[in-house]
Amino acid sequence: MKDTRHRWIAGIQAMVMALMIMAAAFVPQMKVSAAPVEVAQAALGIDVSRYQGQINWDLVAASGVQFAMIRVGYRTQATGLLCEDPYARYNLQEAQRVGIKVGAYFFSTAVNEAEVVEEATFTANLIDKYKITFPVAYDCEGFKSTTSRQYILGTAVRTALAVRFLDTIAARGYTPMFYASKNDMTDNAYWDMSILNKYKVWVARYTEQPFPITPACDYAGVHAMWQYTSKAAIAGINGNVDMNVAYFNYDGIAEPKDPSGAPIVTADVAANVQYTDVNEVVTPNTANLNLRTVPSTASDATIVVPINPGDMIFRTGVGNNGWSRVVLNGQTLYAYTAYLQKVM
Repeated sequence: MKDTRHRWIAGIQAMVMALMIMAAAFVPQMKVSAAPVEVAQAALGIDVSRYQGQINWDLVAASGVQFAMIRVGYRTQATGLLCEDPYARYNLQEAQRVGIKVGAYFFSTAVNEAEVVEEATFTANLIDKYKITFPVAYDCEGFKSTTSRQYILGTAVRTALAVRFLDTIAARGYTPMFYASKNDMTDNAYWDMSILNKYKVWVARYTEQPFPITPACDYAGVHAMWQYTSKAAIAGINGNVDMNVAYFNYDGIAEPKDPSGAPIVTADVAANVQYTDVNEVVTPNTANLNLRTVPSTASDATIVVPINPGDMIFRTGVGNNGWSRVVLNGQTLYAYTAYLQKVM
């Protein structure tokens, strides 16, 4: 296994070299700016979520990965609960710390305009404190299953919801991107690509021989990024990870939209946290219960607001770490489970 992983690392470094040859004749000097300029220079990246567990981002950076698309949240398929990916803040923090350029994505199951705007607003509010250089993507899958709340939606409605998300993201100052599989986009099978082509398109298409052995994606539509495998092995990540080639890059790293700074998230906060989804109203059983941006008391900077008995909030998840995930004014926060009780 170790030899296989070393071969993967060597392969990634070789791909980076190939991408540099494909790029423009010069390599822009790295800088941090409010709006880095897009350049005609291909880049190699990964996309990650809670399913990759705790990532060692120092090793990922050393492997040659240039950018990371990080899932910040999702809406559940069956119940429609809006949830933050438990590793979102840690992954954003650590990827930017090691100098990897960062983008983001949200997994949507919205069935109406209010829900999809809520998802886009949630995404933008969470990432505003981080250095988001690459696009922010809309990911909508699983709607062909009869158990999905989106099963009854047609192509026109589904496309309109994607457009609403992407336009909301663009209005917040980020580059919007639409993600789907080759089969779902070809011949407008499940998406009206005549409308969605005005955004950057990120296509999932797994070939028998991945990039760069297969040098280009065979999706006939215009696309800016290709997810070419879900089975890459990268140092610093346990198990498989998706890999992508972007046909663009940036000449710097973006400054956060909100310069106040994100609270530090330690590795133990993110590690091994699993939430059981619930849908219930709760209230504190103790005075001055602090709602925090992360499930940790390591820093008072994570406190958003204290609540008291009689204040009712919506709980979306109960974690195996002693914390509950709650929603207040559209923001995902955390509180001690032992200090919350259900409202009958």
